[in-house]
Amino acid sequence: MSGDSEYEGATAGKVLVFDDSKTVAFPAAFKAAMGTSKGLMVLVLKDRLIKIFPLDSNEVTFLSLEIGKLTNDFLTKLSQIFKKSGLVDLLFSTGVCLRGTRCFYECYFSAKQLNTSLDDLKSALTVLNGVKKVRVEDVTK
Repeated sequence: MSGDSEYEGATAGKVLVFDDSKTVAFPAAFKAAMGTSKGLMVLVLKDRLIKIFPLDSNEVTFLSLEIGKLTNDFLTKLSQIFKKSGLVDLLFSTGVCLRGTRCFYECYFSAKQLNTSLDDLKSALTVLNGVKKVRVEDVTK
């Protein structure tokens, strides 16, 4: 890392200490570089990797689909449902099969962009071939 207020290059790093205080301190330069005081933190369990995405608002929705198989056909149909619902800007998405037995597609997004209700989106996803379970939740602090 260079300087306190500007970064050069592709990345910036900081060692964090995880304790029971429930707080993590970020340098002011990190906040300035992100351009916002809000962020979505996502822990990718399979990789034990944490990603942080800048946010304009606190309103973030989590969608989890448990599916039989993660295929290109499934992703095409999922994309069509998303597009029809107005869901075109995802903050983060991933598809993964755990131990080859349970497959998931998960994403985080702002529900403000939807042109339908969350219940209607959930209903459309529930009948999608291969979907075993649909979970939609607000993400809170």
